[in-house]
Amino acid sequence: MSILKHYCRYCSHCIGQGESTGLCEKKNEMVKRTSIRDACRDFDFYEIDAFYYNRIDNPEDAKYRPRETKSKECDGQLSLFET
Repeated sequence: MSILKHYCRYCSHCIGQGESTGLCEKKNEMVKRTSIRDACRDFDFYEIDAFYYNRIDNPEDAKYRPRETKSKECDGQLSLFET
């Protein structure tokens, strides 16, 4: 299970002001699109991205999608040391 980083863009307190900045209602401060606040006690996960919700046609495109985990080793890769 992966641990979700506290991106401000996925917090219910974030209001997107444009494509790259937003406002944190709880702390009353401006945040950037890439802001991560892992120690923020006010973080409340919201699956809709605050920066993309207002500027797309389909709100489903703004939903949170976790990244797929990458495998460390390729099954079909050959070793240089085996003959």
